[in-house]
Amino acid sequence: MRKNLTALCLAAATALTPLATSAERLVFGTGNVVIHPLNERIMTPWAERVNAEANGAVDINVRHGQMLVNGGNYVDRVQDDVVQIAFGMLVFNPGRFPRSLVSTVPFIEGSAEASSLAYCNLYEAGAFDDELDDFQPLMFVPFPQSSAHTNGGPLTTMSDLDGKKIMVGSPIASEIVSAYGGAPLSIILPEQYQALQRSTADGNFMTFTAFPAFNLDEVTSDHLLVPLGGATGMVFMDRERFDALSDEAKTALGADSVCERSREAGAEVDLWEAESMAYVKAQGHTVNEIDPEEFAAMRDNLGERIFKTFADRAPDGENLLAEWIDAIDAARREIGEIE
Repeated sequence: MRKNLTALCLAAATALTPLATSAERLVFGTGNVVIHPLNERIMTPWAERVNAEANGAVDINVRHGQMLVNGGNYVDRVQDDVVQIAFGMLVFNPGRFPRSLVSTVPFIEGSAEASSLAYCNLYEAGAFDDELDDFQPLMFVPFPQSSAHTNGGPLTTMSDLDGKKIMVGSPIASEIVSAYGGAPLSIILPEQYQALQRSTADGNFMTFTAFPAFNLDEVTSDHLLVPLGGATGMVFMDRERFDALSDEAKTALGADSVCERSREAGAEVDLWEAESMAYVKAQGHTVNEIDPEEFAAMRDNLGERIFKTFADRAPDGENLLAEWIDAIDAARREIGEIE
């Protein structure tokens, strides 16, 4: 009788106890190979930190490689719920994100950390609402300004590009190459090593972060530090999918600290860029910095045309560019990059 009573009490208690909610399982497509530095330095540590601190509210399942997500389909994959989180470079979708490409405009000095802070501040101020309203950013991942690189011959001034075939990734970069007598080529990054090796190309505009991973140090020799345009990537969810999550899951994903996380990512990218440049220098390469007077003249002579190209392609681009320049300046002061 006592056993039966105990069993009944336990059953009643169980019935009155709410069932524990299972973790929200979210597939995160990075679109990069497993050993890509971006995964090792930013994506995987972030996902692991969220999982460790989520207290069972969310479980991020990281999927690397391009079977699920790549630069051409990352937005569609999220909107179709093939993956719930994705990383992608906004520059790969210029028609969808024309205003967001303001970070690619050259001749605007600043670190990746400053760029991430400036971009996120403009995002929170509503500058990109028309483009990003359907998405919930979790982190913006900036890339530093590209520099000029060649294989053979001195590269101490932009005039050294005269007569050379230079690989670029945007129409604006093509304008710069052409202005200095070079021939711009559109060749994707994975194919640039072969192009340089076979002398199909003589150089490229690129960040140093790409050099170790793609062995570009083996087919280049000279480098010129000059701000030729950055880029911004985004880790994000579909807005409706995010809104359907529990409050605990939203908190775990850190939707209220996007700018803080973006700034951390920017600082890590700056470290990655510095280490990559040091690696290139260690191979015996020559790394020069553009003369300040030449840079000022280049900005005066080309800046108006380049800025107009962006302003004409982005809705209200002229005002946005002015806001971007001010935001970069403010961010650089905030982090102590300039006084």
